[in-house]
Amino acid sequence: MKNYYLYNSKSKKIKSTSLLIILIFLTHIVLSQNAEIVFNTAFEKYEAGDFKGAIENYTKCIALEPNLAEAYHNRAMAKTNLKDFKGAILDHDKAIAIDSTKADYFYNRGRAKYFYNDLMGCLIDNSIVIEMNPNFGLAYLNRGLVRVTIGNKKVGCEDFMKAKELNVANMQAILDEYCK
Repeated sequence: MKNYYLYNSKSKKIKSTSLLIILIFLTHIVLSQNAEIVFNTAFEKYEAGDFKGAIENYTKCIALEPNLAEAYHNRAMAKTNLKDFKGAILDHDKAIAIDSTKADYFYNRGRAKYFYNDLMGCLIDNSIVIEMNPNFGLAYLNRGLVRVTIGNKKVGCEDFMKAKELNVANMQAILDEYCK
């Protein structure tokens, strides 16, 4: 009898452990699916111009999936649209900490920094974008604007010329205005 109870006891432990692993796995699947639903709802709200609603939903998504860089990035974009530049920068920082391979994250953080009047931060972020993707024309435009603003017209105009080469819209008008 003693062996039966020991075997039965081990069997229960194995069954309990297996059940626990299955429950954890299923919980993760459910949370991931919920995060995806909330993320998609947030995106729809963003696209509809409901930036506050988008922020609320991206915040819920982040609570479900705290390492989803795209949720932080998108929430930052909504905050930028509401002129919460400091909040946008913090969200971009988090997105970049999770995934530093996306040039868009640096570019959009640079834009938020520009509007927050952190011109050197904007310049640095756009330089990182250009390093990551030398064909990212808008990064040349933005870096050029910062350079012209801080008094480095010659180098800023070189950035504008590169942006024009990369077919950024309205560059001739910008060159005419800043680089006569």
